[in-house]
Amino acid sequence: MDSEGTPTRITDRADGDATGFSWMAPHVIFVVIFVGENEVPFGILKDFLCHKSAFYRSHFANNQEEIEEGKLEHIVKLPQTSPEVFGYVQNFLYTGRLFMDADTHPGYEILIATWKLGHELGIDGLCDAVLEAMTECRRVTQHIPATPLLIQAWKDAPEDSTIRKLILGWAAEYIRSSESRQEFTKSLPQPMLSELVITMSNLDSSPAMQGNPLFPPTGLTNRKNVHYLEADDSDGEPLPKAQKHRHSEGLPHRSVQGERKAGPKKSTSRASLPVVKVKGKRASLHVDDHQYSTDQKMNFCADLLGRMLSGPGFWTRLVGPFREPVRPLEDGVPDYLDKIKSPMDLSTIKAKMDAHEYSNEQEFLSDVRLIFSNCFTYHKQGSPMWTNCEKFQKTFEEKYSTINKWIAKMDGDEGH
Repeated sequence: MDSEGTPTRITDRADGDATGFSWMAPHVIFVVIFVGENEVPFGILKDFLCHKSAFYRSHFANNQEEIEEGKLEHIVKLPQTSPEVFGYVQNFLYTGRLFMDADTHPGYEILIATWKLGHELGIDGLCDAVLEAMTECRRVTQHIPATPLLIQAWKDAPEDSTIRKLILGWAAEYIRSSESRQEFTKSLPQPMLSELVITMSNLDSSPAMQGNPLFPPTGLTNRKNVHYLEADDSDGEPLPKAQKHRHSEGLPHRSVQGERKAGPKKSTSRASLPVVKVKGKRASLHVDDHQYSTDQKMNFCADLLGRMLSGPGFWTRLVGPFREPVRPLEDGVPDYLDKIKSPMDLSTIKAKMDAHEYSNEQEFLSDVRLIFSNCFTYHKQGSPMWTNCEKFQKTFEEKYSTINKWIAKMDGDEGH
Protein backbone atom coordinates (compact mmCIF):
# COMPACT_ATOMS: atom_id res chain seq x y z
CA MET A 1 0.00 0.00 0.00
CA ASP A 2 1.43 3.37 -0.97
CA SER A 3 1.63 6.56 1.09
CA GLU A 4 -1.95 7.52 0.19
CA GLY A 5 -3.34 4.19 1.30
CA THR A 6 -3.90 2.90 -2.22
CA PRO A 7 -3.03 -0.77 -2.75
CA THR A 8 -0.26 -1.56 -5.20
CA ARG A 9 -0.48 -4.81 -7.11
CA ILE A 10 1.64 -7.70 -5.82
CA THR A 11 2.83 -10.24 -8.32
CA ASP A 12 3.28 -13.23 -6.04
CA ARG A 13 0.93 -14.61 -3.43
CA ALA A 14 1.91 -14.18 0.20
CA ASP A 15 2.92 -17.21 2.20
CA GLY A 16 -0.01 -18.86 3.85
CA ASP A 17 -2.81 -21.28 3.21
CA ALA A 18 -5.09 -19.69 0.64
CA THR A 19 -7.57 -22.57 0.88
CA GLY A 20 -7.74 -23.13 4.65
CA PHE A 21 -10.65 -20.79 5.39
CA SER A 22 -13.82 -22.40 6.72
CA TRP A 23 -17.10 -20.89 7.88
CA MET A 24 -17.23 -23.68 10.46
CA ALA A 25 -14.32 -22.10 12.35
CA PRO A 26 -14.69 -19.06 14.64
CA HIS A 27 -13.71 -15.69 13.11
CA VAL A 28 -13.94 -12.70 15.42
CA ILE A 29 -11.56 -10.11 13.96
CA PHE A 30 -12.94 -7.59 11.47
CA VAL A 31 -11.30 -5.28 8.96
CA VAL A 32 -13.06 -1.93 8.59
CA ILE A 33 -12.33 -0.53 5.13
CA PHE A 34 -12.92 3.20 4.68
CA VAL A 35 -13.78 3.69 1.02
CA GLY A 36 -13.60 6.91 -1.00
CA GLU A 37 -13.01 10.52 -0.06
CA ASN A 38 -15.88 10.42 2.43
CA GLU A 39 -14.54 7.23 4.04
CA VAL A 40 -17.69 5.13 3.76
CA PRO A 41 -17.12 2.15 6.09
CA PHE A 42 -17.32 -1.48 4.95
CA GLY A 43 -16.72 -4.29 7.44
CA ILE A 44 -15.34 -7.71 6.40
CA LEU A 45 -14.02 -10.58 8.50
CA LYS A 46 -10.23 -10.46 8.44
CA ASP A 47 -9.74 -14.19 7.86
CA PHE A 48 -12.25 -14.16 5.01
CA LEU A 49 -10.67 -11.07 3.42
CA CYS A 50 -7.18 -12.58 3.59
CA HIS A 51 -8.55 -15.83 2.16
CA LYS A 52 -9.94 -13.96 -0.84
CA SER A 53 -7.32 -11.23 -1.38
CA ALA A 54 -3.64 -11.89 -2.03
CA PHE A 55 -2.92 -8.24 -1.30
CA TYR A 56 -4.44 -8.30 2.18
CA ARG A 57 -2.86 -11.67 2.98
CA SER A 58 0.49 -10.05 2.29
CA HIS A 59 -0.45 -6.79 4.02
CA PHE A 60 -1.38 -8.39 7.34
CA ALA A 61 1.38 -11.01 7.19
CA ASN A 62 4.01 -8.30 6.74
CA ASN A 63 2.62 -6.05 9.48
CA GLN A 64 2.29 -8.52 12.33
CA GLU A 65 4.46 -6.34 14.59
CA GLU A 66 2.01 -3.43 14.25
CA ILE A 67 -1.04 -5.56 15.05
CA GLU A 68 -2.04 -5.26 18.69
CA GLU A 69 -2.65 -8.54 20.46
CA GLY A 70 -6.33 -9.07 21.18
CA LYS A 71 -7.44 -6.33 18.80
CA LEU A 72 -10.82 -7.14 17.25
CA GLU A 73 -10.72 -4.78 14.29
CA HIS A 74 -8.23 -3.25 11.90
CA ILE A 75 -8.60 -0.08 9.84
CA VAL A 76 -7.54 0.20 6.20
CA LYS A 77 -8.38 2.86 3.63
CA LEU A 78 -9.13 2.90 -0.10
CA PRO A 79 -9.41 6.67 -0.79
CA GLN A 80 -9.25 6.33 -4.58
CA THR A 81 -12.11 3.82 -4.80
CA SER A 82 -15.79 4.73 -4.99
CA PRO A 83 -18.27 2.98 -2.67
CA GLU A 84 -20.17 1.74 -5.72
CA VAL A 85 -17.09 0.00 -7.11
CA PHE A 86 -16.20 -1.53 -3.74
CA GLY A 87 -19.81 -2.66 -3.38
CA TYR A 88 -19.46 -4.78 -6.52
CA VAL A 89 -16.15 -6.15 -5.24
CA GLN A 90 -17.73 -7.03 -1.89
CA ASN A 91 -20.67 -8.70 -3.62
CA PHE A 92 -18.22 -10.83 -5.60
CA LEU A 93 -16.28 -11.77 -2.45
CA TYR A 94 -19.40 -13.15 -0.80
CA THR A 95 -21.37 -14.54 -3.74
CA GLY A 96 -18.88 -15.15 -6.54
CA ARG A 97 -20.98 -12.86 -8.75
CA LEU A 98 -20.55 -9.19 -9.58
CA PHE A 99 -24.26 -8.37 -9.61
CA MET A 100 -27.24 -9.36 -7.54
CA ASP A 101 -29.40 -9.90 -10.62
CA ALA A 102 -28.88 -10.55 -14.31
CA ASP A 103 -30.56 -7.28 -15.34
CA THR A 104 -27.89 -5.13 -13.66
CA HIS A 105 -25.59 -3.48 -16.21
CA PRO A 106 -23.28 -0.82 -14.75
CA GLY A 107 -21.43 1.36 -17.23
CA TYR A 108 -17.93 0.83 -18.54
CA GLU A 109 -16.47 3.38 -16.13
CA ILE A 110 -17.60 1.34 -13.11
CA LEU A 111 -16.58 -1.97 -14.68
CA ILE A 112 -13.09 -0.77 -15.57
CA ALA A 113 -12.59 0.64 -12.07
CA THR A 114 -13.78 -2.68 -10.62
CA TRP A 115 -11.29 -4.62 -12.77
CA LYS A 116 -8.50 -2.31 -11.62
CA LEU A 117 -9.33 -2.77 -7.92
CA GLY A 118 -9.70 -6.53 -8.32
CA HIS A 119 -6.30 -6.67 -9.98
CA GLU A 120 -4.66 -4.56 -7.27
CA LEU A 121 -6.19 -6.60 -4.45
CA GLY A 122 -5.37 -9.92 -6.12
CA ILE A 123 -8.91 -11.32 -5.90
CA ASP A 124 -9.12 -14.59 -7.81
CA GLY A 125 -11.76 -14.66 -10.53
CA LEU A 126 -12.90 -11.06 -10.17
CA CYS A 127 -11.03 -9.70 -13.18
CA ASP A 128 -12.38 -12.49 -15.38
CA ALA A 129 -15.91 -11.77 -14.14
CA VAL A 130 -15.48 -8.07 -14.99
CA LEU A 131 -14.27 -8.90 -18.51
CA GLU A 132 -17.34 -11.06 -19.02
CA ALA A 133 -19.52 -8.17 -17.80
CA MET A 134 -17.77 -5.78 -20.18
CA THR A 135 -18.39 -8.15 -23.06
CA GLU A 136 -22.05 -8.31 -22.06
CA CYS A 137 -22.18 -4.51 -21.79
CA ARG A 138 -20.86 -4.29 -25.32
CA ARG A 139 -23.50 -6.76 -26.53
CA VAL A 140 -26.33 -4.87 -24.81
CA THR A 141 -25.27 -1.30 -25.62
CA GLN A 142 -23.73 -2.01 -29.05
CA HIS A 143 -20.88 0.35 -28.12
CA ILE A 144 -17.34 0.12 -26.88
CA PRO A 145 -16.24 2.62 -24.16
CA ALA A 146 -16.10 6.33 -24.97
CA THR A 147 -12.73 7.35 -26.34
CA PRO A 148 -11.44 9.22 -23.22
CA LEU A 149 -12.32 6.25 -21.02
CA LEU A 150 -10.82 3.84 -23.55
CA ILE A 151 -7.55 5.77 -23.51
CA GLN A 152 -7.46 6.09 -19.71
CA ALA A 153 -8.16 2.37 -19.24
CA TRP A 154 -5.34 1.55 -21.66
CA LYS A 155 -2.96 3.84 -19.77
CA ASP A 156 -3.88 2.37 -16.38
CA ALA A 157 -3.79 -1.28 -17.41
CA PRO A 158 -0.49 -3.20 -17.08
CA GLU A 159 1.13 -4.38 -20.29
CA ASP A 160 -0.14 -7.78 -21.46
CA SER A 161 -3.05 -7.61 -18.98
CA THR A 162 -6.34 -9.13 -20.08
CA ILE A 163 -8.24 -5.84 -20.02
CA ARG A 164 -5.58 -4.09 -22.09
CA LYS A 165 -5.78 -6.84 -24.70
CA LEU A 166 -9.57 -6.58 -24.72
CA ILE A 167 -9.50 -2.79 -25.16
CA LEU A 168 -6.92 -2.97 -27.94
CA GLY A 169 -8.90 -5.72 -29.66
CA TRP A 170 -12.09 -3.67 -29.61
CA ALA A 171 -10.28 -0.57 -30.87
CA ALA A 172 -8.61 -2.56 -33.65
CA GLU A 173 -11.92 -4.05 -34.78
CA TYR A 174 -13.50 -0.60 -34.83
CA ILE A 175 -10.67 0.92 -36.84
CA ARG A 176 -10.83 -1.89 -39.34
CA SER A 177 -14.59 -1.68 -39.83
CA SER A 178 -15.59 1.95 -39.30
CA GLU A 179 -15.96 4.79 -41.75
CA SER A 180 -15.05 7.12 -38.85
CA ARG A 181 -11.69 5.48 -38.28
CA GLN A 182 -9.78 8.66 -39.12
CA GLU A 183 -11.55 10.70 -36.41
CA PHE A 184 -11.06 7.87 -33.92
CA THR A 185 -7.35 7.33 -34.56
CA LYS A 186 -6.62 11.07 -34.37
CA SER A 187 -7.83 11.06 -30.77
CA LEU A 188 -5.54 8.20 -29.66
CA PRO A 189 -2.04 8.73 -28.20
CA GLN A 190 0.85 7.55 -30.32
CA PRO A 191 1.97 4.72 -27.98
CA MET A 192 -1.53 3.27 -28.06
CA LEU A 193 -1.58 3.48 -31.86
CA SER A 194 1.73 1.60 -31.97
CA GLU A 195 0.23 -1.23 -29.94
CA LEU A 196 -2.86 -1.17 -32.13
CA VAL A 197 -0.74 -1.79 -35.21
CA ILE A 198 0.52 -5.01 -33.62
CA THR A 199 -2.97 -5.98 -32.49
CA MET A 200 -4.44 -5.39 -35.94
CA SER A 201 -1.72 -7.48 -37.56
CA ASN A 202 -2.82 -10.37 -35.36
CA LEU A 203 -6.49 -10.11 -36.34
CA ASP A 204 -7.67 -12.61 -38.86
CA SER A 205 -7.73 -11.46 -42.46
CA SER A 206 -11.50 -11.60 -42.87
CA PRO A 207 -12.92 -8.64 -44.81
CA ALA A 208 -14.02 -5.58 -42.90
CA MET A 209 -17.71 -5.36 -42.08
CA GLN A 210 -19.83 -3.36 -44.46
CA GLY A 211 -22.45 -0.75 -43.62
CA ASN A 212 -22.68 0.78 -40.17
CA PRO A 213 -19.65 -0.06 -38.02
CA LEU A 214 -20.25 -2.54 -35.24
CA PHE A 215 -19.76 -1.44 -31.64
CA PRO A 216 -18.39 2.10 -32.14
CA PRO A 217 -17.06 4.11 -29.19
CA THR A 218 -19.88 5.79 -27.31
CA GLY A 219 -20.93 8.94 -29.15
CA LEU A 220 -19.23 8.18 -32.46
CA THR A 221 -22.18 6.68 -34.30
CA ASN A 222 -24.25 9.10 -36.39
CA ARG A 223 -23.74 11.96 -33.94
CA LYS A 224 -19.98 11.70 -34.29
CA ASN A 225 -19.47 12.89 -30.73
CA VAL A 226 -15.78 12.07 -30.70
CA HIS A 227 -14.60 12.35 -27.10
CA TYR A 228 -11.28 14.16 -27.00
CA LEU A 229 -9.16 14.61 -23.91
CA GLU A 230 -7.17 17.60 -25.08
CA ALA A 231 -8.35 20.89 -26.46
CA ASP A 232 -6.37 23.51 -28.33
CA ASP A 233 -6.19 26.50 -26.00
CA SER A 234 -5.44 28.83 -28.84
CA ASP A 235 -8.62 29.11 -30.83
CA GLY A 236 -7.88 32.28 -32.73
CA GLU A 237 -11.55 32.79 -33.56
CA PRO A 238 -12.43 36.34 -34.64
CA LEU A 239 -15.39 38.30 -33.36
CA PRO A 240 -18.31 37.33 -35.63
CA LYS A 241 -20.55 39.46 -37.75
CA ALA A 242 -23.79 40.77 -36.31
CA GLN A 243 -26.76 38.42 -36.47
CA LYS A 244 -30.20 39.57 -37.46
CA HIS A 245 -32.12 36.68 -35.96
CA ARG A 246 -31.84 34.76 -32.77
CA HIS A 247 -30.99 31.42 -34.37
CA SER A 248 -27.93 29.30 -33.74
CA GLU A 249 -26.16 27.41 -36.49
CA GLY A 250 -24.62 23.97 -36.48
CA LEU A 251 -27.54 21.59 -35.94
CA PRO A 252 -30.75 21.18 -37.96
CA HIS A 253 -33.82 22.71 -36.35
CA ARG A 254 -35.96 20.33 -34.35
CA SER A 255 -38.83 20.67 -31.96
CA VAL A 256 -38.13 20.44 -28.26
CA GLN A 257 -38.88 17.02 -26.86
CA GLY A 258 -40.70 16.57 -23.57
CA GLU A 259 -38.69 16.44 -20.42
CA ARG A 260 -37.22 13.07 -19.59
CA LYS A 261 -38.54 11.40 -16.49
CA ALA A 262 -35.72 10.73 -14.16
CA GLY A 263 -35.76 7.85 -11.74
CA PRO A 264 -35.52 8.43 -7.99
CA LYS A 265 -32.44 10.41 -7.17
CA LYS A 266 -29.90 8.43 -5.21
CA SER A 267 -27.91 10.08 -2.48
CA THR A 268 -24.31 10.08 -3.55
CA SER A 269 -21.35 11.90 -2.11
CA ARG A 270 -19.49 14.02 -4.62
CA ALA A 271 -16.58 16.34 -4.54
CA SER A 272 -17.28 20.04 -4.82
CA LEU A 273 -18.00 21.18 -8.34
CA PRO A 274 -15.13 23.05 -9.95
CA VAL A 275 -15.22 26.83 -9.79
CA VAL A 276 -14.03 28.56 -12.93
CA LYS A 277 -12.08 31.79 -12.59
CA VAL A 278 -12.29 33.88 -15.73
CA LYS A 279 -9.00 35.36 -16.80
CA GLY A 280 -8.59 38.94 -15.69
CA LYS A 281 -7.97 40.11 -19.21
CA ARG A 282 -11.46 39.10 -20.25
CA ALA A 283 -13.18 40.01 -17.00
CA SER A 284 -11.81 43.55 -16.89
CA LEU A 285 -14.21 45.02 -19.44
CA HIS A 286 -15.79 47.93 -17.56
CA VAL A 287 -19.09 48.18 -19.40
CA ASP A 288 -22.40 48.23 -17.58
CA ASP A 289 -24.39 45.43 -19.18
CA HIS A 290 -27.64 47.05 -18.02
CA GLN A 291 -27.33 49.46 -20.91
CA TYR A 292 -27.83 46.59 -23.35
CA SER A 293 -31.20 45.12 -24.23
CA THR A 294 -32.25 41.51 -23.69
CA ASP A 295 -32.40 41.02 -27.47
CA GLN A 296 -28.78 42.13 -27.80
CA LYS A 297 -27.69 39.75 -25.08
CA MET A 298 -29.70 36.89 -26.57
CA ASN A 299 -28.14 37.52 -29.98
CA PHE A 300 -24.75 37.05 -28.34
CA CYS A 301 -25.93 33.81 -26.70
CA ALA A 302 -27.24 32.48 -30.01
CA ASP A 303 -23.98 33.38 -31.72
CA LEU A 304 -21.90 31.70 -29.00
CA LEU A 305 -24.07 28.59 -29.19
CA GLY A 306 -23.66 28.52 -32.96
CA ARG A 307 -19.88 28.72 -32.64
CA MET A 308 -19.91 25.88 -30.09
CA LEU A 309 -21.91 23.60 -32.39
CA SER A 310 -20.35 24.38 -35.75
CA GLY A 311 -16.67 24.93 -34.99
CA PRO A 312 -13.86 25.81 -35.15
CA GLY A 313 -12.07 22.56 -34.41
CA PHE A 314 -11.28 23.25 -30.78
CA TRP A 315 -15.02 23.67 -30.04
CA THR A 316 -15.70 20.32 -31.74
CA ARG A 317 -13.27 18.59 -29.42
CA LEU A 318 -14.72 20.26 -26.32
CA VAL A 319 -18.46 19.84 -26.90
CA GLY A 320 -18.47 16.38 -28.51
CA PRO A 321 -19.81 14.42 -25.52
CA PHE A 322 -22.40 17.12 -24.72
CA ARG A 323 -24.03 17.76 -28.09
CA GLU A 324 -26.91 15.29 -27.79
CA PRO A 325 -29.05 13.90 -24.93
CA VAL A 326 -27.46 11.09 -22.95
CA ARG A 327 -28.82 7.69 -24.02
CA PRO A 328 -28.29 5.56 -20.91
CA LEU A 329 -28.02 2.10 -22.45
CA GLU A 330 -26.36 3.11 -25.72
CA ASP A 331 -23.85 5.35 -23.93
CA GLY A 332 -22.97 2.72 -21.33
CA VAL A 333 -24.43 4.65 -18.36
CA PRO A 334 -27.63 2.71 -17.54
CA ASP A 335 -28.15 4.40 -14.17
CA TYR A 336 -27.72 7.95 -15.53
CA LEU A 337 -31.37 8.98 -15.17
CA ASP A 338 -31.45 7.58 -11.64
CA LYS A 339 -28.76 10.06 -10.62
CA ILE A 340 -29.49 13.03 -12.88
CA LYS A 341 -32.86 14.67 -12.29
CA SER A 342 -32.73 17.27 -15.10
CA PRO A 343 -30.72 16.10 -18.15
CA MET A 344 -29.49 18.82 -20.49
CA ASP A 345 -27.46 18.96 -23.71
CA LEU A 346 -26.52 21.47 -26.39
CA SER A 347 -28.98 20.27 -29.04
CA THR A 348 -31.84 20.75 -26.56
CA ILE A 349 -30.54 24.23 -25.78
CA LYS A 350 -30.38 25.00 -29.49
CA ALA A 351 -33.96 23.82 -30.02
CA LYS A 352 -35.12 26.04 -27.15
CA MET A 353 -33.14 28.95 -28.56
CA ASP A 354 -34.63 28.52 -32.02
CA ALA A 355 -38.12 28.34 -30.51
CA HIS A 356 -37.46 31.57 -28.55
CA GLU A 357 -38.11 29.81 -25.25
CA TYR A 358 -35.42 31.74 -23.38
CA SER A 359 -36.74 34.97 -21.88
CA ASN A 360 -33.29 36.28 -21.10
CA GLU A 361 -29.62 35.40 -21.15
CA GLN A 362 -29.69 34.06 -17.58
CA GLU A 363 -32.05 31.25 -18.58
CA PHE A 364 -29.68 30.26 -21.40
CA LEU A 365 -26.71 30.45 -19.05
CA SER A 366 -28.51 28.31 -16.48
CA ASP A 367 -29.12 25.53 -19.02
CA VAL A 368 -25.50 25.48 -20.20
CA ARG A 369 -24.26 25.34 -16.62
CA LEU A 370 -26.72 22.52 -15.96
CA ILE A 371 -24.74 20.44 -18.48
CA PHE A 372 -21.60 21.00 -16.40
CA SER A 373 -23.22 20.26 -13.05
CA ASN A 374 -24.83 17.07 -14.40
CA CYS A 375 -21.49 15.82 -15.65
CA PHE A 376 -19.71 16.63 -12.40
CA THR A 377 -22.50 14.98 -10.40
CA TYR A 378 -22.51 11.71 -12.36
CA HIS A 379 -18.83 11.23 -13.17
CA LYS A 380 -16.06 10.77 -10.65
CA GLN A 381 -13.64 13.65 -10.14
CA GLY A 382 -10.51 13.10 -12.20
CA SER A 383 -12.23 10.74 -14.65
CA PRO A 384 -11.81 11.44 -18.39
CA MET A 385 -15.36 12.82 -18.72
CA TRP A 386 -14.92 15.08 -15.65
CA THR A 387 -11.66 16.45 -17.06
CA ASN A 388 -13.19 17.01 -20.50
CA CYS A 389 -16.17 18.82 -18.98
CA GLU A 390 -13.89 20.99 -16.84
CA LYS A 391 -12.09 22.19 -20.00
CA PHE A 392 -15.42 22.84 -21.73
CA GLN A 393 -16.69 24.79 -18.71
CA LYS A 394 -13.54 26.91 -18.48
CA THR A 395 -13.62 27.80 -22.18
CA PHE A 396 -17.34 28.56 -22.17
CA GLU A 397 -17.12 30.88 -19.15
CA GLU A 398 -14.21 32.76 -20.70
CA LYS A 399 -16.10 33.20 -23.99
CA TYR A 400 -19.29 34.22 -22.21
CA SER A 401 -17.42 36.91 -20.27
CA THR A 402 -16.90 38.77 -23.57
CA ILE A 403 -20.64 39.49 -23.95
CA ASN A 404 -20.31 43.25 -23.39
CA LYS A 405 -17.34 43.56 -25.73
CA TRP A 406 -19.21 41.60 -28.43
CA ILE A 407 -22.32 43.79 -28.18
CA ALA A 408 -20.26 46.98 -28.12
CA LYS A 409 -18.44 45.91 -31.28
CA MET A 410 -21.70 45.03 -33.00
CA ASP A 411 -23.09 48.47 -32.11
CA GLY A 412 -19.90 50.19 -33.24
CA ASP A 413 -19.34 51.86 -29.87
CA GLU A 414 -16.42 49.75 -28.61
CA GLY A 415 -14.01 51.87 -26.61
CA HIS A 416 -16.55 54.66 -26.04
